[in-house]
Amino acid sequence: MKPALDVQPDTPLPRLFAACPETRAIFNGYGLRGCGGDQGPAETLAFFAGAHGVNLQQLLTEVRQVLTDPLTRDQARRQLEADARPRFADAIYRSFFLAALVIILTAGAAWGALLLWKIGIGGSFTGVTVHEVNAHGHAQIMGWVALFIMGFAYQAFPRMWHVDLPWPMLALVSWVGMLLCIVARGVAMVAYSFNWAIPLHAVGVAMEIAAVSLFLVIMLTALARSRQPFRPYVAFALAALICLLLQSLYSGWHSHQLLTAPDRESLLRQIAVFQAPLRDIQIHGMATLMIFAVAIRMFPTLLGVREVSDRRAWIAFGLMAPAVALEVGLFLAYSFTGLRALAAMLLIPWLMLAIGATVVLLPWRLWRPLPHPGRDDRSGKFIRVAFAWMMLSFLMLLLLPIYQAISGIAFSHAYYGAIRHAITVGFISMMIVGMGAKVVATLRGIDAKQLPLLAVVFALLNLGCLLRVGLQIGTDWHPLFFRVVGVSGMLEWIALALWAIHLAAMMLGIGKYRSKGVAAWEPAPRRVMPEHRVAAVIHWHPQTEAVFVRHGFEQIRNPILRRTVARQVTLAQVCRMKGVNLDLLLADLNEAASRSESGPQLPSPSTPIALTIGHSGNGNEPGADHTPVSGH
Repeated sequence: MKPALDVQPDTPLPRLFAACPETRAIFNGYGLRGCGGDQGPAETLAFFAGAHGVNLQQLLTEVRQVLTDPLTRDQARRQLEADARPRFADAIYRSFFLAALVIILTAGAAWGALLLWKIGIGGSFTGVTVHEVNAHGHAQIMGWVALFIMGFAYQAFPRMWHVDLPWPMLALVSWVGMLLCIVARGVAMVAYSFNWAIPLHAVGVAMEIAAVSLFLVIMLTALARSRQPFRPYVAFALAALICLLLQSLYSGWHSHQLLTAPDRESLLRQIAVFQAPLRDIQIHGMATLMIFAVAIRMFPTLLGVREVSDRRAWIAFGLMAPAVALEVGLFLAYSFTGLRALAAMLLIPWLMLAIGATVVLLPWRLWRPLPHPGRDDRSGKFIRVAFAWMMLSFLMLLLLPIYQAISGIAFSHAYYGAIRHAITVGFISMMIVGMGAKVVATLRGIDAKQLPLLAVVFALLNLGCLLRVGLQIGTDWHPLFFRVVGVSGMLEWIALALWAIHLAAMMLGIGKYRSKGVAAWEPAPRRVMPEHRVAAVIHWHPQTEAVFVRHGFEQIRNPILRRTVARQVTLAQVCRMKGVNLDLLLADLNEAASRSESGPQLPSPSTPIALTIGHSGNGNEPGADHTPVSGH
């Protein structure tokens, strides 16, 4: 049997699914199920194979078999119908991402900007309490970074490992636990002077540890069920997840010690000894290692850069993961002993981090224009500049002794804070913005090339971060810089707000991001044609449901199939699938449509009926389905 489509690595998935909807069952088995919208994601077979870790030749063979073998196609059709029921796991990322957006625009960036203005007005970084700073920091780490990590991991890692997400409802429980712990711990730290603050904080810590532990159990179970080889990116991800749990335990204890400190001296001692290691576990451990896990696994496909060999990736892991443990250990040892030699040795883990990152990044040559498809991807600029900010933060760490010598300041809160901001906003937040824009568009089946370039978001976020880093360091040299440092926080908040509105609209299908379902096909055309989709015909003319049933399409009464498969297949396709005479079906559908009091006026019966799949005429008649059959 001659295939309906010459399938090649560069064949777009929407074109393939339009020509043969049954082939989607193959891709569902490799992790596409529930993602990509009605027509599938705007990507090629080669891109899908690279992103999901599927052998391209094997994928092409399976697709061609469905196209040419009627028995295989029938099996795929039954599998597609079985997969049609929506699952919570297919869109679990939305709950985590939307919650993260709310938190970053309130307790995260907004609160941070407010604290920055208070610092500026007071002319000192001690112008706000440590409890306010830590409450804001916890919201940033757990409500912004951790929620995005969890949402992405729940959605992507099981699909990369070709398994279903274990216990999706328990994953939802972990989401609830995260939200409750963020609120409880934040309120307790702000209201530290009240008697109920400490027990409330303890409850919040317990919920956080439980939520994170549940997350780890689900991820480890998914990994155990997978038959995929243990690759370096998995090691990076597991190390990041371990850091996530460790920081929850450490953070809970550290915050409790601060809330129960008997005097100011004890409070300052707790901060001086234990605050920096906590941030190292959170930033260099949890966030940076997870970003490198995703980068090694996905960026060669996403950006078109070279694959990272396992040998090179293992070298990077062998440098970066131990570096986190070493910098935490050395700092604690120095704090307890006071030996300056131990402080000087901190340059070793910082250098290990920089070298490990360079091992991965150097072959990608991100200082050059990206190859295809990264050159045309709006997320590429965010990813490239994010890595630049990361390397800048590592360089600033290595230059810390020189800065101390030049400034004469034994420990500069301003300089150290600037380093933290360069990596948290410049690297981590920039990466979340870039990847979030890419991932959500793909999962929603939206071609990112047709979306806004987010140039304003990119410019404001970088400008805000640059001002924050520069002005904060400037406060060591002149108090005037305190007066204007708050501007940086406002710019960053505006950038994140614009991006958050865009991302939420895509996830919720609001406005122009409304799913291309039946409602998008109104008003009804003058005549039902072969290229019209089944669900659209029933939407225009509800009385045609009986016609479909009479011709053997009894499953059209199933509301789940009507919302899924019926939105994907045209009349010509479904007749070919079922062996139904297309001419007779069209004649009966148009006759039923003509009996509708509000239905369209039909042309004379002598009007010929097109039998080709695709748009008839110029495609501009009212109600024509403008979803292209070929291309994106």
